[in-house]
Amino acid sequence: MEERGELVKPLGNAWQESQSSVKSSTRIGNGTAGGTIRFLGYDNDGTAINQVDVWMSHEELPVFIQALVTHPMPLPIDYLQTAEPHENGFWVRIRCHESPKVFVSRLSSAIGCLEQPA
Repeated sequence: MEERGELVKPLGNAWQESQSSVKSSTRIGNGTAGGTIRFLGYDNDGTAINQVDVWMSHEELPVFIQALVTHPMPLPIDYLQTAEPHENGFWVRIRCHESPKVFVSRLSSAIGCLEQPA
């Protein structure tokens, strides 16, 4: 795969430049979640390396992970997810190699589960 730069997109109302180490946040669901989504390079078949860094509360994390796992489109083989404790919550990083359309669909669905009342 040839990496041809980086496209940085907002997640919710948050925006973060790729060179910045400051993590932004906006309200998503019951907690304060926010972050950055990136698409790094594209293959000829339309796949890319997709990455999201998102902060979420302790209560949101298991709901989010369950929604990712149960999404109709299975997780790709090339998938990495980490959660680092930070300020009464977690910074979650997901990085995978698949179609950005599928990645965003799964991510949107999982974030949507956070917005539903318990």
